[in-house]
Amino acid sequence: MDAKILVIKVGQVQTLTFSDGSVYESAIRKKTVPSVKIHSLGAEGNDVGLKKHHGGVDKSLFFMSADSFNKLNVLLNKDFSYMETATYGENFVVSGLNEDNVCIGDRYQIGSTILEVSQPRKPCERLSKNTENEETRDIVYQTGLSGWYVRVIETGEIRQGDELKLLARPYPQVTIRHLNRLLSAPKNEAELEAALDIEVLVEAFKRSIRSQVLKFKQQG
Repeated sequence: MDAKILVIKVGQVQTLTFSDGSVYESAIRKKTVPSVKIHSLGAEGNDVGLKKHHGGVDKSLFFMSADSFNKLNVLLNKDFSYMETATYGENFVVSGLNEDNVCIGDRYQIGSTILEVSQPRKPCERLSKNTENEETRDIVYQTGLSGWYVRVIETGEIRQGDELKLLARPYPQVTIRHLNRLLSAPKNEAELEAALDIEVLVEAFKRSIRSQVLKFKQQG
């Protein structure tokens, strides 16, 4: 299947009251747009709420697979539509790609932009709040249906329907699913250390891997 942009979403921070009564400043409920201009920190008209953990050069845009979105619907017993307001804070939903065939460091040309895959998304509690299912965060964590962040290599414009053309794949064995498993169920210390050697992997994600390395050392 060809990899294409199915839908684009952007949003600003707003005060949200969730069904359990909790109130957050969040931009998770992004709205669909037909096209968007991409600058070095992400998409024009887009923002993030918790800037300590989201956004920035290394996590400027968030991609989700349509296949993974539908799998999460089944696991959560929900019928969310990826063509409507964002459920998981996604900027782009794509066909043809998923956590098993996207690798760290992949570079894609999309429209007039070039983007580089920088890390998997680490699920936070706001996913559970927005889906009204307290298990959402854990389900995303355990299944690895996380989506992925990218950094902007060349700015430009992306339109709905644009193809994602793979330009480079420096780490073909290190898929998004693999990286997620390193946090949820690592096999050994060696595979963790190998991931730490990947230059393009975001430092914040490496800190989580180092925590796993420490656990192995303590066990040993």
